[in-house]
Amino acid sequence: MRTNYRVNSGVQFRMLSDDQLEELYNGVLHVLEYVGLEVKHERAREILKEAGAWVDGDRVRLPSYLVKDALAKAPRSFTVYARDGNPEHDIHIGPGRAHFGPGPTCVNFIDVETMERRPYQLSDVPYVAKVVDSLPNIDFCESLGSVDNVPYDLSALYEFAEMFRYTTKPIVAWSFDYYDSNAIHRIAVEEAGGQDAFEKRPTYIHYCEPLSPLISTTDSLNKLVFAAEKRIPLIFTPCPLAGGTAPVTPAGIIIQAAAESWMGLTIAQNIQPGLPFIMGGVLSVMDMSSMILAYGAPELSLMMAGITELAHYAGLPLWQTGGCTDSKTFDEQAITEGSLSVFFSALTGGDLCHDVGYTESAMTGSVFQLTAMDEAIGYARRITRGIEVNDDTLAVEVINRVGPNGHYLKDEHTRRHYKSEYWLPNLCDRTSFEDWKMMGEKSFKDRTVARVQKILAEHEQVPLKPETEKLIEVVLEEAEEWVKQQED
Repeated sequence: MRTNYRVNSGVQFRMLSDDQLEELYNGVLHVLEYVGLEVKHERAREILKEAGAWVDGDRVRLPSYLVKDALAKAPRSFTVYARDGNPEHDIHIGPGRAHFGPGPTCVNFIDVETMERRPYQLSDVPYVAKVVDSLPNIDFCESLGSVDNVPYDLSALYEFAEMFRYTTKPIVAWSFDYYDSNAIHRIAVEEAGGQDAFEKRPTYIHYCEPLSPLISTTDSLNKLVFAAEKRIPLIFTPCPLAGGTAPVTPAGIIIQAAAESWMGLTIAQNIQPGLPFIMGGVLSVMDMSSMILAYGAPELSLMMAGITELAHYAGLPLWQTGGCTDSKTFDEQAITEGSLSVFFSALTGGDLCHDVGYTESAMTGSVFQLTAMDEAIGYARRITRGIEVNDDTLAVEVINRVGPNGHYLKDEHTRRHYKSEYWLPNLCDRTSFEDWKMMGEKSFKDRTVARVQKILAEHEQVPLKPETEKLIEVVLEEAEEWVKQQED
């Protein structure tokens, strides 16, 4: 029997034709070759000039062959590992796989006890890490906020240290510059057992941002160069704003964002050929009536789908968004916007989908939104997994065995397939009305809050090595002293 000739191909959304993708691809190459970017980093300019780029002051233009060479060197597939060696928490980046996690840098946080909005504190990081560690459909960790009660320049370092303590899942780390990038890496290398061990099994990805429009800043390239030299998997993601810092049309903003990211790609691959590189592009929509970044807008999902398809066409993984909302509270709008964006991200196959748990247009992080979106991700993953067709799943022999007027409840085939074929919710209610009444008439929100509270009360962390804990204390003390010296 000719079955499963497209084995588990699943369900996937395709928006752009190959001809359209070729037009976008050529548009990016044109911008890089004829417009170029300002590259505010002397060593990066020297690297590019030696490779064949045209350099005029800070302006750098890349011949197409140089960009294509960088695209060819960057791997489409690679793995980021759980720090405790648990293979279930490894992230295998490659075609057909979408992974989800929170974002960084929200200035506010929804308090886990009062559910009130307040500034994000260092004590909130363990809450986020514990929830991430416990949710089955959240694959990597970010802090969901920027710590308010430590020296500003050290917030990313403190966040990484706390996340590293409370989750074993891979982390996406951000930083301000070389100093905290190096401090973060020292911690990860200590736990891994040395630089060579880290390179074989990296436990975090480093996140960098160029500046739109068309500027590779000194800070972003300091981080990129450091990551390339240390063979740290790298995200290089611009955050252009449609109609503000980028063209208002989706095709235009996709081209600009890709050009900004591919400049970083070209630099990185000329430092470290084969470096795992994730193309970025958080394409934001400006609501012209309120002048805010609209994180729940359908156009954001459309533009992210477009740049995802372009990245995959060029042979790169993509840094996407999903599970976020413009809502100010945990309500129907938050669930609707978050779930729809999660579903679209899953359908388009964005390799790393971040900002899950963002509310209030990326101003406030919420572990309640994060937990609710874990449910939506599970739902979406079951749909995108599709239907498997083979001799066993066709069940012709089972139908023959049961026959007319029989039932399948006790059949071995049912017992064997039920749990794998059907998604079982953690938060969505499937009880009878009478049972629901008897259990307190709890809403989806009630169940979400209860699940967060249960996780925080019962989570047991996998401890770091004692040597790593000692190093964290040393690194933080040194960092505090470094900040004082900078102030003097």
